[in-house]
Amino acid sequence: MTLFAASSLLIFVTSLSLAIFLLWDKARQKLRRILAIFCLFAVIWGWAGFKLAVAGSIEKAFYWWQIGYICIIFTPVIYSHFVFTFLNYRKKFLIFSFYSLALIFLLFTFLSEKLFLGNLRFSFEQIYWVDWVKYKNPIWLVFYIYFYWIILGYSFMLLLKELRCSSGLKKEQIKYFILGSMMGWLGAHGDFLPVFRIEIYPYSNFLIVIYPAIWAYAILKYRLMDIRVFISRAVTFIISYTFLLGVPFFFAYRMYPVLYPIWGKHWWLAPVGLMTFFATLAPLAYDQIRRGVENRFLAEQKRYQKLLLQAASGMAREHNLNRLSKLIVYIVKRIVKIDFAAIFLEDKEHKTYRLKAIRDSGVGGYTLEFAYDTEFIRFLKNNKEPYLYEELPLGVQSSLTFPKRISLILPSLIEDNLLGFVVLGEKSNREPYSEDDINVFKILTNQAAMTIENCLFFDEFKNAQEKIFTAEKLASIGGMADGVAHQIKNRLNHFSIASGELKCEIEDFISKRKPLVEQNPDLAKTFEYAIEIANSLIKNVKMTDGIVRGILTYARVEEKETFFSHFSLKEVIDAALELLKIKHELQEFPLQIDLDNCDMIYGVKAQIMESMYNILDNGYEASLDKKHHLSREEKEKFTPLIKLKLTEGSNNYRIEISDNGSGIKDEAKQKIFAPFFTTKSSYKSGTGIGMYVVRRIVEENHKGRIWFESAHMQGTKFIIELPKK
Repeated sequence: MTLFAASSLLIFVTSLSLAIFLLWDKARQKLRRILAIFCLFAVIWGWAGFKLAVAGSIEKAFYWWQIGYICIIFTPVIYSHFVFTFLNYRKKFLIFSFYSLALIFLLFTFLSEKLFLGNLRFSFEQIYWVDWVKYKNPIWLVFYIYFYWIILGYSFMLLLKELRCSSGLKKEQIKYFILGSMMGWLGAHGDFLPVFRIEIYPYSNFLIVIYPAIWAYAILKYRLMDIRVFISRAVTFIISYTFLLGVPFFFAYRMYPVLYPIWGKHWWLAPVGLMTFFATLAPLAYDQIRRGVENRFLAEQKRYQKLLLQAASGMAREHNLNRLSKLIVYIVKRIVKIDFAAIFLEDKEHKTYRLKAIRDSGVGGYTLEFAYDTEFIRFLKNNKEPYLYEELPLGVQSSLTFPKRISLILPSLIEDNLLGFVVLGEKSNREPYSEDDINVFKILTNQAAMTIENCLFFDEFKNAQEKIFTAEKLASIGGMADGVAHQIKNRLNHFSIASGELKCEIEDFISKRKPLVEQNPDLAKTFEYAIEIANSLIKNVKMTDGIVRGILTYARVEEKETFFSHFSLKEVIDAALELLKIKHELQEFPLQIDLDNCDMIYGVKAQIMESMYNILDNGYEASLDKKHHLSREEKEKFTPLIKLKLTEGSNNYRIEISDNGSGIKDEAKQKIFAPFFTTKSSYKSGTGIGMYVVRRIVEENHKGRIWFESAHMQGTKFIIELPKK
């Protein structure tokens, strides 16, 4: 056997071993699958190289060169595909073009031999080698330069660039990957030298043997795969299949002298039948032995996985969100024995994910949050799968600022809604998180998501009950409005009469004793001040009386106003404006009214007044909200404006109320008419029942329609259609 044949056989064995190693655990990562495919193509080269090295004729050698070129053509492309995927370099069109070119060159290999491979020559008195010099095929030269210099050079450039930017575990992975790649591709380039009649024996083929060992070392040392799983299954395979399939061979060796005299030349049927029987038992035996071996190898891992599953099933009984968050991180940290565990939950009001609870073996007291628009949050929402920290793209890693070293991120979702996520540190024994670990954590986070949603539901239900209770109290206060107003009016009348009498008494005294007052400046000043106080009292009594009358106008529902009738919309709007001016402390409310030569509409007056009040109030507060978000220059130019237009159709009245406020975001549009939903900030008076009531008044009570048109930061228009009598 020649050295080239030996090196090729070693390539076959080592590359096949690495491919099996990568695929054994039904690899979750796309990276491992691509790398395994690369190794399988290297297996083709190893076998083809061995066969062409021992070929006795030029025809056989040429055939095996054609087979070998399947590997030679595709390995640079698959390698670049792996590099692009590893670095999250999203150039799908580039990868597609590489594979397309590879297929074209493969067709040349088998269909146009002279245009591509050309001639073989007997080299080193051992091997028939490709000879480019004789025909100087340009297509082959284009292939060699483009695939083995441009594509590979570009891939190495990307790896080196990433190496300079990365750190920690990923940097070590890249180092070993580059080292193994250099060994493999230097070996391949050395094999090209005899093609150009550079008479250097292809000893470099031995370098290709080295790359699987370096990559396997990196996989084991730097946690690209759980070695214990591989060892347990490899040992199981060796034990089960060696014993069960070895028995028939031993039987054939020992029983030949006995069986041959009885069965003659058909003696082999007995061991073959026995082999068939044991071959049927082998998979069953392998499965049983594998479970036993894995239970021994992974006893601790199986123990805490079982405990986590039990904890997940017991979470549903917790209804307090704070206690649930603390319980999750406590369970995970204690059972799995990791450096720390933290949970972040969505804060819709501030549009962030806030740190809710952390269990840390070091110093605690963190206050962390991630806004909706951070790259890390967008990545979790788009991918929805657990991720090892080192698998995250660099841009995502840079946006994931955390005071402790993170190993695993576990999103918690309900459908496509990211409720929160859990971040985990390293295990205390520094072992990697296995595929089984991640699957158990997924069950835990899915159960946690459902429990979190239940907690949020209970919190919302509690808040809703409080709002309903408040609304009922307000309703009861409204029922007492007349009585309270009567008592207030009595006091106001007393203050008004007393102030008027005081003023009249002083003015009468001054008119009767004018010389006395003129001779005493201090007395005149005192009387002047007393008259000013009396006028102020009278003025404030009138203002207070106006406020009381405005509240009564809004709150009182007279019996006649509970029935449908024709009434003036202008009158209703004026009553609502009085209360709005009081609420917002305005001299004039920024409303433009266009009644289009019609004023009378048909409906329940009190209910239409309530609807107009709610929509106008929302429009004004939306204008204030928009102004709050504008720059200083924009604020000076901005003026809140609300427009109301009434038009009369053949069958209905159409009321349009538009504002120039902050508008409604797309995600909130479906909820505007939902009960207890509000877009107002906490410092405003929004309860979330106003538009719900308006919709019911319009659609249920009046059999009309209400809808809106809105664009964020551009304004909103509500349209109401009320049927005629």
